[in-house]
Amino acid sequence: MMSTLRHARHPFARIPRKAPWFALILSLLAGCATQPPQTTETDWESHEQALEALSSYQAKGKLGYKGQQRFGANLIWDTTANSDHLLLTNFLGSTLLKLDATPSRVTLVDNNGKTHQGTNASALVSSLTGINLPVEQMRDWLIGLPTAADTYQLNNENRVGYLAKRVDDKLWQLDYNEYDYSVSPALPKRMVLSSAGTSITLIIHQWTIN
Repeated sequence: MMSTLRHARHPFARIPRKAPWFALILSLLAGCATQPPQTTETDWESHEQALEALSSYQAKGKLGYKGQQRFGANLIWDTTANSDHLLLTNFLGSTLLKLDATPSRVTLVDNNGKTHQGTNASALVSSLTGINLPVEQMRDWLIGLPTAADTYQLNNENRVGYLAKRVDDKLWQLDYNEYDYSVSPALPKRMVLSSAGTSITLIIHQWTIN
């Protein structure tokens, strides 16, 4: 019996190397190899103006708090022209804190469903829950706008990478570790807000701009 191995051919032996589609694939691969990487760099003044134009937005994500107490929570932050709304829930969906703030009134609902009112959001949250959070500043800081910061630094992409501000004798520092480029203007995705004895990690999974 004649061995069939003598007549075996390479499985691609019949493909003409100069076939039009073969050349097309090679050209496409070459194009991909030479395509310059996408850049996320921006002009800071234009980016700042775009952020200042945002009067209404919603952020959904996670919050990790390390201080006198430690906990993780789901986060929903809503900002409109004249109000801010913060909702923290545990991973079962139960409310840990619900805050509604306007320039003249602040209302807080605690984890027992009890309603409290005041005029200073940060002070009300701290006194009732023990959570330190510069609520008034977070309205702008959350979107990467360094409003009233004592100092700030831009990253390599000309967006805010760091800011710091002393609020009521407490120095707050905010590091912007990652931005979300699926929205325009690009908004922060991962942040760490810290002060003496307090570290708050914020991860935003979804931005909604109205």
